[in-house]
Amino acid sequence: SPDGRKIAFVSDRSGQPQIYVMDLDGSNLQRITDSGYCDSPSWSPRGDKIVFSKSNESGKHDIILYDLSSGTFFPLTQNTGSNENPSFSPDGRFVVFSKKVNRKTQLVITSLDGAFQKKMEEIPGNSFTPSWIP
Repeated sequence: SPDGRKIAFVSDRSGQPQIYVMDLDGSNLQRITDSGYCDSPSWSPRGDKIVFSKSNESGKHDIILYDLSSGTFFPLTQNTGSNENPSFSPDGRFVVFSKKVNRKTQLVITSLDGAFQKKMEEIPGNSFTPSWIP
């Protein structure tokens, strides 16, 4: 987490990969997700949200935003290709992720309500695992 007190991680201890959060010393373990194949958690800069990818009914992945204070989930993508490896922008207003459509993987930026989505400029080849730099 941004304050260095918590860790978000993936474990398959329940049978398939799920997102967990715990204190840095290993105490206060909390399972965040309970279904699907969940992967790639990323903290918001304020530490109040976690974004991650989760498998959907078609076997592809969507980007899901989890609000830690309310315990609510909000999909940023829904059945629009395979979306993975989300990362928050340094100001916490956007999320970048990799999107695979028709065997081409590109980077997409989305707003936190999912209403605004923009493919980044054409990059030759495939683009994976984006990460913001402050």
